[in-house]
Amino acid sequence: MPRLESRLNPGIISVLQTPFDAEGHFDSASMGRLVEDAIQSGVNGFLVPAVASEVAFLTEAERFEIVRLVANVNAKRVPIILGASAYEASECQKFASLTEEIEAAAWLVAVPGELYEQPDRIVPFFQEVSSATETPLIIQDLQWNGSGLNIAQMEELQQALPTLDGIKIETVPAGPKYTAVRERFGDDFFIAGGWAVPQWIEALDRGVDAMIPETAMIPVYAAILNDYQTGNRARALDRFRRLLPVLTFTNQEIGLSIAFFKRLLVRRGIFKHDTMRLPGFTWDRYNDRIANELIELYFELENEFGGHD
Repeated sequence: MPRLESRLNPGIISVLQTPFDAEGHFDSASMGRLVEDAIQSGVNGFLVPAVASEVAFLTEAERFEIVRLVANVNAKRVPIILGASAYEASECQKFASLTEEIEAAAWLVAVPGELYEQPDRIVPFFQEVSSATETPLIIQDLQWNGSGLNIAQMEELQQALPTLDGIKIETVPAGPKYTAVRERFGDDFFIAGGWAVPQWIEALDRGVDAMIPETAMIPVYAAILNDYQTGNRARALDRFRRLLPVLTFTNQEIGLSIAFFKRLLVRRGIFKHDTMRLPGFTWDRYNDRIANELIELYFELENEFGGHD
């Protein structure tokens, strides 16, 4: 079974934010700049689209358009994980053809939130999903305030799904679960983290294959990872701790996270607008000020060690 490139070398597989113009339409030029900037900055792969892409607010046609554009700009330079999550298995299957079309390394489907309360439906759901393609499947175990799938459920899924290749763990707490999954399923099982990026050094210590954060801060993420991978854990930890105020602020909730990183991408000259489709978030004079201060902190860090020195 094919393995992700990052399976052999722990890395950063980032979620690509979706740029919109002032009227809320998809901005293909900004997306092209985002992909190119991330590759030049040292990203190890992409996940597209996913929660941070505002995927719930994209049309089916837009999802196809975005994936194809990303694949064209990427031109096979780094592996792509196709995000195909939806509440209905039949909806997930619609995107299966894209995995072959763009030669995706894998595709990712999240456990629908309601199924955590109906565990007998989880295996049938993924059996139906995975029947659409032989492309390796990664399950996104996302429960913002819960423990998600247990080991027994994962064992059942592995036995039932021949193409299951790994898991993206986004549960509370994440760290011990990384270790439990690695010990049970071995080194060939792909393990990634995401929302727990404020615990990234712990994740690396526990042997995750990849962290899947957003894409605005790849120059700094890549510098930290380079330190860690070349044996300088102390400097990686020091640099990571200096980034933590940004991560702590942005991990309060997903709306704030998307808004902050879109603002940062505008400041970096990659996005033209910071338009969001996700409803419900607003800036006020307090969080607006903190966000601007933290963006200045980010630029200080990028200027200091964004070159991997």
